[in-house]
Amino acid sequence: MEDGDFIKIDFEMRLGNEKKLVATNEEKLAKDNGIYDPDTKYKETTLIIGSEGIFKEINESLKSSEVGKEVEVEIPMANAYGARDPNNIKVHTMREFQKNKIDPVPGQEVRINNRRGKVISVSPGRVLVDYNHQWAGKDVFYKYTVKGKLETEDEKISAIIDMSYSKGVDNFTISAADSTANITVPEEAKFDIEWLDAKFRIVDLIRKHLPSFKIVISEEYLPRPKEGKTEETSAEAVKDEADKAEKNQEETTQ
Repeated sequence: MEDGDFIKIDFEMRLGNEKKLVATNEEKLAKDNGIYDPDTKYKETTLIIGSEGIFKEINESLKSSEVGKEVEVEIPMANAYGARDPNNIKVHTMREFQKNKIDPVPGQEVRINNRRGKVISVSPGRVLVDYNHQWAGKDVFYKYTVKGKLETEDEKISAIIDMSYSKGVDNFTISAADSTANITVPEEAKFDIEWLDAKFRIVDLIRKHLPSFKIVISEEYLPRPKEGKTEETSAEAVKDEADKAEKNQEETTQ
C-alpha cells in the first residue's frame, strides 16, 4: 500500500484507559455499545492513504497493511485531540444565546461565534460552555481491517463523492472514460445546500487523485410551465368539473 491508494476498511475507535467505543462503521458493534445512530450509514469506510485528516500513526500503519489482517494503532493524546485546556471553557451571557435563538440546557451542543462547544451548566443570566474537543484528554486506540483496494477510476470517483456528500452516491450516474469524469447529479441533490459545498471538495479531490482527468458535472433543470399553459390547464379542469356536476345532476333528477 502507498500514498494515494483508495482502500475500504472496517474500523472501531476507542478512547482512554477504559477503551470506550466512540466510533465504528459496524452496525451491530454500535448497537451493542450504545452508540448506534439511525442517521448513520453503516458500511465499509473508504480512506485515501496519506490524506489530511487521518492521524499520522494510522497513515503509516496503512502503508504496511494487508487485506484481511486486523491491525490496532495507538495514538497518544498529544497527537490525537490534545489535552483539555481550561482556557477553552467560557462563560457567556444568556443574552448571547437569546440573540442566536438558543434555549441552552446542560449537555447541549451549540455553535456560538462560529465555535462549536457543549453547554456545561446554565444559571440565571450565565451559560458555561466547554469548547474543548469532546475527545480531548484521551489516548486513541484505532482498530481496523482492510477489506479491499479500489482499482478503477469509476470506483474512485464514486468513493470521493460518497466521502464528500453525506447523502451518499447511490443516485448519481458516474462514468470515467477517455480521461473524462462524467458525473450526473440526481434531482434530490440539485437544490441541496450541502451539495453546493460538497461539489467543490469533490472537484478538488478528483483533481488531486486523478490529475489527468477533465471533470464534467451535469445538472439538468427543466423549464417551468408557461403561465398561459397553466391557466389553460386550469380552465380545462374547471370545465371538466362543471361537466361532471351537470351530468350528476341529470342522473339525480331522472
